[in-house]
Amino acid sequence: MAFSSRIPLPALIAWCRALHHGLHAGLSPVKVFRGQGKSGPLAVRSLANELADQLKEGESLEDALKDHRPKFPLLFLELVGVGEKAGKLSETFAELEKYFTAQLDARKKFLQALIWPAISYVLAVVVVAIMVSVLGVIGEGKSKDAQLDPFGLNRFGMAAGGVVLVAGFGFAAAVTLFYFIARDNERLKQRVEAVGIRIPGLTGAYRTFALQRFSLALGMTHEAGMRSDRAVALSFRASANLAYLKHSEPAAASVRGGKTIAKTLTGLAASHPGLFPDEFLDVVQIGESTGQLSEVMARQAEVYGEEAAQRVKTLARVAGGVVYAMVVLLLIALIAAIVMSIAGVYAGFLKDV
Repeated sequence: MAFSSRIPLPALIAWCRALHHGLHAGLSPVKVFRGQGKSGPLAVRSLANELADQLKEGESLEDALKDHRPKFPLLFLELVGVGEKAGKLSETFAELEKYFTAQLDARKKFLQALIWPAISYVLAVVVVAIMVSVLGVIGEGKSKDAQLDPFGLNRFGMAAGGVVLVAGFGFAAAVTLFYFIARDNERLKQRVEAVGIRIPGLTGAYRTFALQRFSLALGMTHEAGMRSDRAVALSFRASANLAYLKHSEPAAASVRGGKTIAKTLTGLAASHPGLFPDEFLDVVQIGESTGQLSEVMARQAEVYGEEAAQRVKTLARVAGGVVYAMVVLLLIALIAAIVMSIAGVYAGFLKDV
C-alpha cells in the first residue's frame, strides 16, 4: 500500500531467498545487498544500497536493520539477530523465506475466498440503490408526503440512490482500509490478534499463528545456543501477538529463576488458559528432557504452519459469512423500510388526488 512504509512481502521473500543462496555460496551480505540494490525489487533497491553501505562500514546486519525497524516484521528482525550471532545467517534466511512464502500464500487464499462475498455485497448495494431510485419516480412531481423516503434521509429518487451508494461503498472502503493498515502496522496487528484469540470460533486460528512463530523462534534460538531465558523472551516477542508478548519478561524471569521452559509455559497455561494447549506443553517437555528441543520445535513450527493454512480457510469462511449476513440484513432493512413507508406514500397520493 502507498501509505505503508513496510517492505512488501514479495520483496522481503526475494531478499531472504537472495541472502540464503548468496551466503550459502560464500558471498558476503554486502555483495548480496549491493546486488539487490541493482536488480532486486524496485520498491526497495535504495534500502538495499543503504544496508550495503552500513555493512561495508563495519556494522553488523542486526545493527544496520535497527535504523529501519518499522519497515520489517518483528520476526524477521529478531531471528536475523539470532542467526548472525550464531553464524547461521544462511539457514535463518532459508527458514524466513519458507515462513514468509507460506504467509503470502495464506494471504492470497484468504482474499481469493472473499471474492464472491465481496461481489455479492457490491451487487446488493447497487440493486438497493437502483430500487430506491426507481421507486422514487413513483412520487415524482408530487408532494414530499407522496414520495418514497424509506431511510428517512429526506432524499428522493436518484438522490436517495446516491446516498445508498456512498454509504455502502464508503463502509466497504473503510473496512478494506482497516485491513491493510492492520496488516502492515505491527502494533495494531498484535492487538487485533490478541483480541482474535479471545473470540470463540477464532481462538484456534489466532493461537495457531502465534504458536507457529513461537515454535520457529524457540527452535532457532535454542539451536543457536542462546541462553534459555533470552530464547524464551525472544520467542514470546516473535509470536507477534499481544496476548503472548506481555508475558515475555515474566517468562524469562521464571527461567532465570531456575524453572525449565516446560514448567514456565505450563504455569502460564494454568493462569492464562488458551495460550498453550496441552499437546504443545507435552512436546516442549519431551524436547527438553531428551535434549532435542530445537529439533522438536522445528517440527512443531512445520506442523503449525500446515495447520495455519487450514485455519486461514476458516477465517475466510467466517469473513465471507459476515459479508453474506450484511447483504441479507441490507435487503431486509430495505424491504422493511419500504413496507413501513408505503402507507405514508399512499396517504400522500390520496392527498394530492
